[in-house]
Amino acid sequence: MTDEMTRDSTDASPPSATSRVAVAIPIPNDPDWALFDAIPDDVPILVVDDSDGRLGPAPRDNVRFYDYAAQEEVMGRHYPAIPHKSAATRNFAHYLAYQEGFDVIVALDYDCRTRPGWLDEHLAGLAPVQDAPALRGQWINSIEAPGFYARGYPYEYRNPVDSVVEETTATGDVMVNMGVWDNVLDLNGIDKIQAEPPLEPGLRGPRNHIALGHIPVCGMNTAFRAEVTPAYFFLPDVWVNGTWQLSRHDDIWGGYVLKKLMDLRGHLFSYGRPVVEHTRQSALERVMMMEHWMHLTSTAFYALVDAAVDRIDAGPYERMFADLTEEYRKEASRASVPVHYREVFVELGEAMQRWSDCFNSS
Repeated sequence: MTDEMTRDSTDASPPSATSRVAVAIPIPNDPDWALFDAIPDDVPILVVDDSDGRLGPAPRDNVRFYDYAAQEEVMGRHYPAIPHKSAATRNFAHYLAYQEGFDVIVALDYDCRTRPGWLDEHLAGLAPVQDAPALRGQWINSIEAPGFYARGYPYEYRNPVDSVVEETTATGDVMVNMGVWDNVLDLNGIDKIQAEPPLEPGLRGPRNHIALGHIPVCGMNTAFRAEVTPAYFFLPDVWVNGTWQLSRHDDIWGGYVLKKLMDLRGHLFSYGRPVVEHTRQSALERVMMMEHWMHLTSTAFYALVDAAVDRIDAGPYERMFADLTEEYRKEASRASVPVHYREVFVELGEAMQRWSDCFNSS
């Protein structure tokens, strides 16, 4: 990425009707296109075709498909930065929207039903805030229903001391707005077999909240200002010892990295609305198997990221991510963890480097 293509602002104005907005959806098989009825016809839908060309045509004109050959044409020598056969394949559409100069990118999953006003609520959620409702804590749970935690909320913090949050207010520029979901909640798979989850997500009233602390970032219904794209990398799946799949961490761990860098810049993360209907429950046995290594390694990964962030300075997002990646890779190479954990962390660092190179090399 040349210097001329760097985009970074110190004052974020509210998105408006004239803002250039793109919706990015990774699709592995033909969806129910009625799920996306609330997306205006003048907003392009960038489909990351993870079926590699086997999708049927879309029944609307604002859809652009990118199979693997089309992705390689766009990415050139940076094509290896794009994972496939996982939710992290969506990185391609985010990169493309950034390159094409869109102001706002909306990440949406192909099994989420949009509702009237969906996009307007996302854009409103990205407006700068003054004394907005906020929650402060070590970790913020985006699900209010007692006893239920969003996928990725660490088990280590599910106790009366570490899970305490306080209500406060926040003022500043919002870079990310995370909508939530009803119907099929986005919980850890193992939680779903231990208790019957509620159908409603338990929003905290009609207004969104600012998360002043870590939050499990879900990529299925999230809008973000394009300038954070170089630091918003959905991490790829990794095979532990070539046998066990580390998966379903892509948005959570990538979101953790982004949130740390946003905190460094003093930027804000909003969550709550708009709500989409999550329509599909993946096979729980498979989900639990894929999440297994995420639960085992998450706190160690976060510790590596924390140590790396402590050694970098605030700046443009592409530079912060590049600096973080450099420091993270040093930390990962010498981490005092089991050797197979360290191999996973090193491999993730290599993937982060490939993403960073997309924005920091000519």
